Amino acid sequence: MKSRRVILCLVAVVIVAVANGADPVAAVKCDRSSVPWVSDAERERIEPFKFRKIVGVPGTPEGDSERFYTNDTGFVQINYDEDKAGVLGRDYTIPDPLVFVDGRRVANASDWSARRREILSIFEREVYGRMPPKPNAMVFDLVSEKLTEDRFLVERRYRQWFREDRSGPCVDWILFVPVHARKPCPVILHLNYKGNDLVASGRTNHFLLPLGEFAARGYAFMSAHYTQITSDGPGNPGEALDGVFELWGRRDPSRTDNTGSIMAWAWGLCRGLDLAERIGEIDASRNVVIGSSRLGKTALLAAAFDERFKVCVANQTGAIGVQLMKRDYGENLAVQRLLFPWWYCSGVWKWTGREREMPFDQHMLLACVAPRALLLECYHKKWFDPRGEWLSARAASPVWEFLAGKGLGLDDWPEPYDDCAVGPPFGYVRRTEEHGLSPYDWKWALDFADKALSASQKIERVGDKPPRNARFTELSAISTL
Repeated sequence: MKSRRVILCLVAVVIVAVANGADPVAAVKCDRSSVPWVSDAERERIEPFKFRKIVGVPGTPEGDSERFYTNDTGFVQINYDEDKAGVLGRDYTIPDPLVFVDGRRVANASDWSARRREILSIFEREVYGRMPPKPNAMVFDLVSEKLTEDRFLVERRYRQWFREDRSGPCVDWILFVPVHARKPCPVILHLNYKGNDLVASGRTNHFLLPLGEFAARGYAFMSAHYTQITSDGPGNPGEALDGVFELWGRRDPSRTDNTGSIMAWAWGLCRGLDLAERIGEIDASRNVVIGSSRLGKTALLAAAFDERFKVCVANQTGAIGVQLMKRDYGENLAVQRLLFPWWYCSGVWKWTGREREMPFDQHMLLACVAPRALLLECYHKKWFDPRGEWLSARAASPVWEFLAGKGLGLDDWPEPYDDCAVGPPFGYVRRTEEHGLSPYDWKWALDFADKALSASQKIERVGDKPPRNARFTELSAISTL
């Protein structure tokens, strides 16, 4: 019956389009218009950096660069000296996440809810900009559906609109649902760097995507290309602050808390969860949000702001992600301002060179995920400040101890590949080799998610019962979900 309804809806859409003399596929192309909602005054805060050419980089970020050169401002010096980074508690201090700004200590879960809102407002004002509201309307189109080559997964493509008339920006999602799942599946939400077609081929960047492992463990997997939400600066493939920024009206150039791109990408992950909640084969109340590098920051931010996310895996986030900014070790605020000013609100730049004066640090953002499950997958390169990541994790751990009765559970910094702290509700691990979501990272993430989600409801595995999701309908055009 469901298949017949989908087909009837498809026929209706095609008939209406043909009657109006329109190409039904061409009629739903996403609008990638210019950005008139960004004022010249605010644009000037980005463009001086946006068009500077990096004329000399000795090494790469993964290779622990010492300087970033530009053609008109000299260079940004990177610190790799632990003596200059200082000792926490002696050379600098960080706020206790369990103490309000006015000095009151969090005494119970209700207090923590208020403290969490206070912390999030600090990060909106001082770092990432405001979290935009949920749109008044959303429309979801099922574009295609087919079995994967190995026949273990159904691959679907959806297009998500934010206006009832399907105008303006949209986001395309690719979804894989296990064929042999016996009940609605937990879902992994993810933004990708290279497009949904590469995801469909089983790859993300230079690493394989373990689609078969997702199916065997009983997870659905859902991804979208992050620059379709908003471009990542000039030529990638559009202008900074395009895409979904159109939905939020003209920006006030006098404000220093205007939404940055990372917050917009986090908003996009929240909208992906909205779609997952509407798909019958998915139990969206059991979910994992995961990302690497800038998209690791994004996943962390989405989980911090949206309590619907039950498990978060933040992989190798870099500066203004997991590591303590007050250490000023490795990648720092000055580099972020030079290379990626559109990622953040302008309010953060006043702390450049004054990091130790900040009344906050990144451990407080980690704490906003508590008591839900958070796994930090960190990196050994000095550029990523692995010690700063560990110190941030330890500083956030007391919040899990207070709310969930268990935090990291260890004082000594684990060696690379030591998974002794990969256990919910709060976990930590680090590794060497290439940057990105490697097979090791996926294994740790899935093991962590299995334990975290099974605490409330056991994940069903492939068994002898008839497969729930085996029936599907081949589609060649667009239908409405």
